[in-house]
Amino acid sequence: MKALLCYQDGQFKDYNDLSIPVADLGVQRGYGIFDFLRTTEQHAHFLDDHLDRFFASADAMHLPVSKSRNEIIDIVQTLLKENQLPFSGIKLLLTGGDASDGYTIQKPRLSIFQLPLIPPPLVLPEKGIHLVSRAYQRQLPGVKTTDYLMAIWLQPWLKEQGGDDLLYYNQETVTECPRSNIFMIDHDNVLVTPKENMLWGITRKKIIEIVDSIGLKIEQRNIPLEELYKAKEVFISSSTKRIMPVQRIDHSYTFSTASNNITRLLWDAFLNLEK
Repeated sequence: MKALLCYQDGQFKDYNDLSIPVADLGVQRGYGIFDFLRTTEQHAHFLDDHLDRFFASADAMHLPVSKSRNEIIDIVQTLLKENQLPFSGIKLLLTGGDASDGYTIQKPRLSIFQLPLIPPPLVLPEKGIHLVSRAYQRQLPGVKTTDYLMAIWLQPWLKEQGGDDLLYYNQETVTECPRSNIFMIDHDNVLVTPKENMLWGITRKKIIEIVDSIGLKIEQRNIPLEELYKAKEVFISSSTKRIMPVQRIDHSYTFSTASNNITRLLWDAFLNLEK
């Protein structure tokens, strides 16, 4: 594979030349934010929405961004043009920067890079995934930080449970998966998704926007874990997955993905929006 063009601290460089010094607060303290978007050919999907979240996360974390919104768009367009990848992901990474005392934010470091990505399927997957619930609440849940400590630490335990991904809940109320939002369809055919203590995903936002187009009611509210167990359909959403059906939660609660009629309608509507 040819060397891919990337951006870091005012310079375009090859991906293999990117580096973050050990003095950076992202390394020393795990202090940083990012955003990730999928691309097809020369098109960056929902770029404006991702930039809205990126700058909101930076502001919440007191991290000044060295480039303006338009400058970042220009950088992204340059990468798309130069790298010529048919399918890819672009990551905007803002770390705390070098700190002389190892603690104080001085000059955050901005890195923007593009890597090949396997495109998501064009049809809704027939086989759903297995989620395993775990009591946990992320710090600053509305901010897309680089902190995935718990999700990575729990990977051996997740494999022992035979699960594909984690499902976090807080005081018996469902919040999110480590890299996805959660939705359910109740037995009145209402789409329900959590309203707090989670990251506001871009795919989640787009799903909410298209609900009216298929004549579906939606509720954003707290979902007790016990209610989720009894749902008619369950799925997760993310930039890389689009929409992924859930076939099982924990060890005793199984959903028939063959009857995912509303999930399928949402999938089709989302694909049309993306196109």
